[in-house]
Amino acid sequence: MSFAVSNPWRDRILRGEVCSVMSVKYAIGNEIAMMTKMAGMDGMFIDMEHSVLTIREVSQLVTACNYVGVSPIVRVPSKAHWHLSRILDAGAAAVVIPHCETVEQVQEIVKDAKYPPLGRRGCAGNQPILNFQAVPTLVQNDLLNRETMVIPMIETPGAVELANEFLAIPGVDGILVGSNDLCTDLEIPGQYDNALYLDSVTKVIKAGVRAKKPIGIGGIGGRLDLLEKFFELGATWSLSGADGAMLQAGMKALGKTYGEINNRVQQQRAAVVESATSGRDTKMPQATASEIVATSIAA
Repeated sequence: MSFAVSNPWRDRILRGEVCSVMSVKYAIGNEIAMMTKMAGMDGMFIDMEHSVLTIREVSQLVTACNYVGVSPIVRVPSKAHWHLSRILDAGAAAVVIPHCETVEQVQEIVKDAKYPPLGRRGCAGNQPILNFQAVPTLVQNDLLNRETMVIPMIETPGAVELANEFLAIPGVDGILVGSNDLCTDLEIPGQYDNALYLDSVTKVIKAGVRAKKPIGIGGIGGRLDLLEKFFELGATWSLSGADGAMLQAGMKALGKTYGEINNRVQQQRAAVVESATSGRDTKMPQATASEIVATSIAA
């Protein structure tokens, strides 16, 4: 009997295709997984580093993603082995680990996230990512070592210089560049057009191309012009937008539209009142603006 893991995001980036990933920090309802799927996105980046999402809430989001066919990618809050093992046991298709600074740190991460012989992850049966099927242990371990991804983050100039070494570690499946922290550490916060930032990201992408491992770009979802250039260089995925930011942008746009409508309506009403009252004897009783507008509409 054959067993398989559904990981459409992984399949696409390994083919070199450009993928979009929705970032979630606030939404906890399973419906967000369905919305992500219907929007045509390939994965959901569930952020435990910069949110107050609980392990239970994350596990529910992961299950929902796997059910609808969206790859659940979880950024854990730290390098601690219990964060990695619990998220992977919950069914994550990939774990993203922040603040990776040394080769030794990344080697330890791989050991905690991969089963033997690549690592020392504790074996647990009845895995959600395998639809709770009873899979022989050796088959399960080999399958999940191949199909679930371990992705260190590069967020400092020092880590940029170690990109080739990180990617050479067996069990490292790619890298995510953290643009905000990288720019801050370069002392150019928010300056994404600065040559220091552009050169750093280019170095990481070239390292990924050489290693034939996918590179993702985080933190610049609003700079599609830069992302396209990075994709042309060989990057394959990015964090395309966060739930809170998308909701806020939508509400702002709607609020602006309603404000513009209100201005036009008020101007039209003022014009109706002015037209109705022009030339009228000021000694005669005056109708209110509302009465004049109502009469105009009725006519």
